Amino acid sequence: MSDFLTIAKESNYNLFQIYKQAPNETLIIIALLLVLVALAYFFINNSIKRSVVLKELSKIDEIKNFNDLNAKLVLFVNELPKRGVSVANSLDENKEKLFYKALKILSSFSIKEKIEKYQVISKRFDSLASNSKKYNNDKLSSYFKDKASSILSSDLNKEIEEYFNSTYFTCEEVENVNSIIKYANNQNSPWQILDKFFANLSKFSFSYNLELFKFIEKLDKENSKQIFDYCNEKIEKLFSSSEDEVSINILEYLYNKDEKNRVYEYIKSLKNGFYLQQLYYQLFNKKEDLNLDLAFIANPTKIENEYKDYIDNSLTTNWRDKEHIEFVSKSPGVLEVLGHSEFRSLIERVDRIKTDIENNKKIEEALMIAKRAESIAIEAKSFNQSSSKKKEKPVVQPKVD
Repeated sequence: MSDFLTIAKESNYNLFQIYKQAPNETLIIIALLLVLVALAYFFINNSIKRSVVLKELSKIDEIKNFNDLNAKLVLFVNELPKRGVSVANSLDENKEKLFYKALKILSSFSIKEKIEKYQVISKRFDSLASNSKKYNNDKLSSYFKDKASSILSSDLNKEIEEYFNSTYFTCEEVENVNSIIKYANNQNSPWQILDKFFANLSKFSFSYNLELFKFIEKLDKENSKQIFDYCNEKIEKLFSSSEDEVSINILEYLYNKDEKNRVYEYIKSLKNGFYLQQLYYQLFNKKEDLNLDLAFIANPTKIENEYKDYIDNSLTTNWRDKEHIEFVSKSPGVLEVLGHSEFRSLIERVDRIKTDIENNKKIEEALMIAKRAESIAIEAKSFNQSSSKKKEKPVVQPKVD
């Protein structure tokens, strides 16, 4: 080293001259300087980043939104294993504050967003638990490990249960429900969540709740799975049981969205006389819909009605309409309402109309033939007159000199 310094002094600290006289020593000195610079940079950088992490840990109360919270958790996760015991100790001191701050921020989201964001926070806490193990701080590691689990199994589940207890199942809730079903089916015991869902859903009336009916319509099997099957089985049973009531609001809704056949079939098969009577007062002969009215007539359940007058008026109004009369006469229940004698008269009326139509058709054909014959006769007469004129010889006058 003294020789190297002597050479450096003699060459007036000219690096090129020093290297020519002592290349090996020069390279060693440069390497040592680089190591010292790297060490200095490492310690300075480490000190700066440690200060940044400690500062952020002291500002947990200032976190305003989820993005800010998540960014800080990512910072703590990445820096915790690198910045020493002081950071671990500071995190230990602020762990409760960090946890409750997270819960407060998460509480402002919809249940769909909560499910997504609770899982993100759980993942961050689990990483904090793993990255703190190098400091042998079992208290810190255990805390975040427990919170990573309980924030889902306890806190999120409470949020879901509260959602079940407070929500009305409308079309706007389909995406939230899909999120819950998807989350539940990804758990080891999905029915811990689904059982509570079904318990709350069963409190609603499938017969009279139009909003619930629209909600069920919007469900799809891929996303809703068990809820889709359960709800659609309930609706199918309503329409096929012959005894269950389906509210006039739901029937009107189906009727107006062009699912009229579903309404017709429900009315035809309904055996609940009390409810059929109510529907009769609300729907029969109210919509100028022959099929709807005939659906009531097709139902053999005995109720107070004016079916006979309705059929008489319909036939009288359309007495020249063969297709209308045939359609009514062939409809289920019409024979029972009219009785055999009147039904026979109805058939005779149809036959007379058929005969009149056939006779009218023959008369029209005869008239057309007569018109064609008249036209031919006129053309023939005109032709004969023209021919006779051509056959007459002209009179020749004598020539006068």
